[in-house]
Amino acid sequence: MEEASVLAARAVKRGPVQWIPVDAALGRIVAHDLTAPFAIPSEARSRMDGYAVRAQDTRGATRTAPRELRCLDGVLAAGTIPALSLEPATACRILTGAVLPQGADAVVPDEDVERSGNGIRVFAEVLPGHWVSPVGEQMARGAIGVRAGTPMTASCVASAVAMGYARVPVFMRFHVALASTGTEILEPGTAWRPGASYADTRYLLAALAHLSGAAPLHLGCGSDDPSAIATLLDKAPGHAVVTTGGTGRGDKDFIFRVWRDLEIVPIFRGITMKPGGGTALGRRGDQLFWALPGAPWAAAAVFHELFVPMLETWHGSQKPLSSTYAARLRRGLTWEGRGVRAIPGELFVRGETLWFDPILSDSTHSLSHFAASNAYAVIPSGRGILPAETPVLARLFLGKGIAAR
Repeated sequence: MEEASVLAARAVKRGPVQWIPVDAALGRIVAHDLTAPFAIPSEARSRMDGYAVRAQDTRGATRTAPRELRCLDGVLAAGTIPALSLEPATACRILTGAVLPQGADAVVPDEDVERSGNGIRVFAEVLPGHWVSPVGEQMARGAIGVRAGTPMTASCVASAVAMGYARVPVFMRFHVALASTGTEILEPGTAWRPGASYADTRYLLAALAHLSGAAPLHLGCGSDDPSAIATLLDKAPGHAVVTTGGTGRGDKDFIFRVWRDLEIVPIFRGITMKPGGGTALGRRGDQLFWALPGAPWAAAAVFHELFVPMLETWHGSQKPLSSTYAARLRRGLTWEGRGVRAIPGELFVRGETLWFDPILSDSTHSLSHFAASNAYAVIPSGRGILPAETPVLARLFLGKGIAAR
């Protein structure tokens, strides 16, 4: 499995870069660092409605012994640069977000001031910087506001706009075309018939592709007929074409026969992992072809272990798209057989300890077990027993978070 992961990551190069409007960039992967062309804020600004003062003029002020200052004319509001300068024992009315005038180094909020004609009485001492946002408090000039290789979250969008970016550089989406194979597979919305199954695995993979920054495209279903599957795949668009099902050695498993007919050259075929052992990756020209299992849980495990590293290469990811944590087993595990075993479960925190509670089932087709899990653990190959509280590495599923119990 580790070898397959490396081969998958090397199967693509870093994707091309495109500049798009910042309000269309949510979820896209940033291609270049976004740096601040100026400090934010670029001038010292008031955090409160109150009065701009020289902090030393308020020294010792209390309710019983206030300091009296002369108030200059005018009101300083956000968006203007003050032309006045504070002299000793003077103050000026200032509103939240306004630039401090020259000479001022603090703000006294309204609740600590009493206005009387052209003067104010200050009832509380303030220190330099009190209720002031200093230059560069949010971001220094030249600082990296959004790092390359990270997804554009809502806060990243806000940061980009704060730095003045109307358009941002992102990697072109990795386009994934998905096809189901099997005469029994139905499209959602079509009439049910006995012996049939809906295309849940394909839609699961499309959702995972979307969560990882790729652009999924549904090709539909191909019946158990080599020519039908070949027709579906031959002219398929996308950087990668993914099929679900048909990877075994049964009488109706035609994927690798179709690959041979279409001159798709395998990069690898079969991995020592359960579930998902029949997984394969091939290439024809610049296009990749993935053959994934038909069961939802198996396909999801393969996607996270093999497909995600490929997308991380394409997007120049600075950190993994899905997070891995060291946890302790909530209950013991017994396993046997060749290859590693991926086991779904719940990653949760209790007190100061992170636990992984495996969902124990012999069925790799259990969609209900998969839906109830937020993570999975990869257990080493061989035969043995892992007692409760054994340390394991658990990886969160895309779009899931750590639970609390």
